[in-house]
Amino acid sequence: MNLRISRSLGVVAVLYFTANFSAQTKVKDSVSKENKIDEIVMIGYGGVKKQNLTSAVSSVKADAFDDRPLYNVGQALQGQSAGVNVIQASGKPGAGLDVKIRGNNSISSSVSPLYVVDGIQTNDINGINTDDILDMTILKDASSTAIYGVNGSSGVVIITTKRGKQGKPQLNFNAYWGISKTVKNIDVLDLDQYKSLLADIQANGGSDYLSTVNNARYAGINTDWGKEVFQTGFDQNYNINYAFGNEKVKAYTAFGYQDIAGIINPSKFQRTSAKVNVDAVIAPWLKLNTSMNYFFTSLTNTNDNLSTARGGVVLSAFNTPRFLPVYGTDVNLNPSDPIVYDQVTGQVNDGYKPGQFAPNPYQSSWENPVAYQSRQDKTQTQRFLSNLGLDVRLLKNLVWKPTISFDMIDSKNTKFTDGYQTSYGRSKLGIGSQESYMLQEYNFENTLTYTLKNAVHDFSLLGGVQINQKSLENRYFAGEKFAEGTTKFDYDLAGTKGYDNHKEILRNASFFGRALYTYEGKYTLMGVFRYNGFSGLAPERKWGFFPGVSASWLVSKEDFLSDSKVISELKLRGGWGQTGNVSGVPAYSHFNIFDPYFTNGEAVYSVKQYDSSDLTWETTTDANIGVDFGFFSNRIKLNVDAYKRTTKDLVFPFTLGSTTAPIYRNFGSMENKGLEFSLNTINIKNEKFTWNSSFNISFAENKITDLSAQYLKSLSAANIDGYGQIIRLQPGQSISTFYGYKVDKVDPNTGDLIYKDLNGNGYTDVDDRTTIGNPNPKYTFGFSNNFTLKNWYMDVLITGSIGNDVFNATRFDLEMMNDYKNQSTAVLNRWTTVGQITDVPRANSTSAQAISDRFVEDGSYVKLKAVTLGYNFNQPFKGVNKLNIYITGQNIFTITDYSGMDPEVNAFSPNRNTQGAEKSVFGIDYGTYPQVRTFIIGLKANF
Repeated sequence: MNLRISRSLGVVAVLYFTANFSAQTKVKDSVSKENKIDEIVMIGYGGVKKQNLTSAVSSVKADAFDDRPLYNVGQALQGQSAGVNVIQASGKPGAGLDVKIRGNNSISSSVSPLYVVDGIQTNDINGINTDDILDMTILKDASSTAIYGVNGSSGVVIITTKRGKQGKPQLNFNAYWGISKTVKNIDVLDLDQYKSLLADIQANGGSDYLSTVNNARYAGINTDWGKEVFQTGFDQNYNINYAFGNEKVKAYTAFGYQDIAGIINPSKFQRTSAKVNVDAVIAPWLKLNTSMNYFFTSLTNTNDNLSTARGGVVLSAFNTPRFLPVYGTDVNLNPSDPIVYDQVTGQVNDGYKPGQFAPNPYQSSWENPVAYQSRQDKTQTQRFLSNLGLDVRLLKNLVWKPTISFDMIDSKNTKFTDGYQTSYGRSKLGIGSQESYMLQEYNFENTLTYTLKNAVHDFSLLGGVQINQKSLENRYFAGEKFAEGTTKFDYDLAGTKGYDNHKEILRNASFFGRALYTYEGKYTLMGVFRYNGFSGLAPERKWGFFPGVSASWLVSKEDFLSDSKVISELKLRGGWGQTGNVSGVPAYSHFNIFDPYFTNGEAVYSVKQYDSSDLTWETTTDANIGVDFGFFSNRIKLNVDAYKRTTKDLVFPFTLGSTTAPIYRNFGSMENKGLEFSLNTINIKNEKFTWNSSFNISFAENKITDLSAQYLKSLSAANIDGYGQIIRLQPGQSISTFYGYKVDKVDPNTGDLIYKDLNGNGYTDVDDRTTIGNPNPKYTFGFSNNFTLKNWYMDVLITGSIGNDVFNATRFDLEMMNDYKNQSTAVLNRWTTVGQITDVPRANSTSAQAISDRFVEDGSYVKLKAVTLGYNFNQPFKGVNKLNIYITGQNIFTITDYSGMDPEVNAFSPNRNTQGAEKSVFGIDYGTYPQVRTFIIGLKANF
């Protein structure tokens, strides 16, 4: 951790704890020792009194995020709960977030949590409108998530949305408008500095690139690609909801629209959402509840996390030389120039006609960023998410709850590059594709709950059965050689066509239960289980049993503490449980599968998958102990948890020989362990001013404990074209560890990089490679403060990650100095003369072109994530009960030593459909769409 961040954290801590201690000792209020109304916390299939919780559970209320410009539920979780790490891997509008609860416990399976939205289980929360959320409960240990069986290994987030209430109808309107800009940029060489670099490359044995720059065709051209690519983004968001209710029927209806235009064209995210929640009392013994949601999202993509050669807009904006113009017509036209004019016909050549982007004279396929921006890439998704449930009171203490839920996702992605504007498009005479994805998921649940409660005993028993079916269909159409003038993808117009279709059905069946007993309000014991069957596994391996048990002791209710004026709450907790993970198991793992691909109507068959009948699910065993403190009538609340999670039978797809088809095997294990602290305080509370604070910090360690030697001793991942794989997974190391050479120095006599000879054989070879960095942070934290002064209020959120490394692969393209790409200003410090001491090698040095710790940087950061300032008007106009006007700044500033645009990156995010070991990769920056600084002004009106 760098000194600057250490000092910043120290100042924050000193100010906070000094002020808090002062407030606790000087200010008194009427906070009672025990709440008059017991707070109920949602857990799996029901709720429990907060004081009777036995497992590691945390809650996030809507007021912690409802004034921020969010498009994804994961953003609302960021910095709000210990043990929950959220990485916004890209600043692109609508980009997915990586949400991990208590670290990474798999290599090739998904580690995203299960989300339960009003009782509907899903792993996909895209489209859900955060304005409809009331609160979220996070189940972190297996003693609470085991009841979800093979879906609970990565934690569970229970989302409760707003519902109607009895009383006067409420109409609410919320809206905000804002602008976004890049937080940080990367400086690149100006035209003169670029020419000097090219001269050095040639002097060191490289090609003559300089003569092209000096060609009269480009005289006077000096394009600022940063200005051409980066712009001001615009946000707008509108939500209206109406809630009403009486003794018989309560309802909540909502409609929302969001539009985010990114800082790099054509990136854009649009969402329309509609929601209806209804609760009805049909008879004294019968209740009905339903939740219906509709989402429509449109996502226009800008390619990032790609090299200039692969169409990455961000890296192209830095790499494209300034002597090139945007359009071919902007060069100096000379009829005698054979590059621009056909010397026989006198006609203008392709690339220099009106509307065509200027070709790269060095390599035509490496186009300028504006040309890449012209590529069409749009995804439109419709989703219907609903459930219908009954509460049937069979006996006084016995309730039957049958529930059916349905989730349908219909998504279509269309890509097209026309055959006129770009060099790539002309080489293909136009090229495009259309991929459709249809998911239909049905879920049937029946639970019986028996409760018995008196002054001494509080007992509940739950039993249930669940049947789930998920059907998926992918259809892929691709085409080239389109008719001249074609401006959008039309499969029927393609001269060369390709087609693929894939269908699968997954089924789950489960029996589950929970017993919860509390004695005298002090001693609580909970046991859960799930007996889970999964259709994707071979017949003899389909079923598994996942138990969990936990207990708590509310010590503060004992006679020896009941009268304490200092300790208002003290509870000890402990739990153990097991969960499974089948997300890495294919639908038909015990079959050999051949996949046909149709080209112009002719089928070509290839092996898609080999029989993996021996496969079973990954199993995670979790142990957790915790203690909850409350001091001074609960004005200070501290929660401490320690956990250890071991995952065995890791699933991995191996490829055999030169084939690309996998065979799946269980082959290793890993361990996660850590400490979590959550501190919530009421610092000051009186009639005019309040100040509340919440601080959480998580310390975590991750280690691969075993990889079966029967298959391999290590795994490599995260390939960067032309350089190799950055990640090495091996026993004894953390997940996603960087692997390569260690730099000794730049030879002052030659300017070449010298690497450390770690094996002592007298020269550098592949055996000198070693662990060079770890992207896993030593700790992460979130610190929020809420202030109110009469009608004014202010919310401040600070987040941080300390001790994590970032592999800055962007510098591969910005500092290698081995071809004609423009470079960052870091290369101004390159070696040029004998005896020079520097850490930047000479231009065109082959020794520099290796994966090494030269590119590993300290990725620690502290972010002022969000600040909101607002004012509440009470009945400002006739018919308006409340009016709130606020301004919010997000990603205001970042304290970091990282040289890239933002240390919060993941070029290999699971949201990019990565496969195999790359699903576990993180901490790599490779031309990532930058994070943005956003300022919004908003209003909320209640009628």
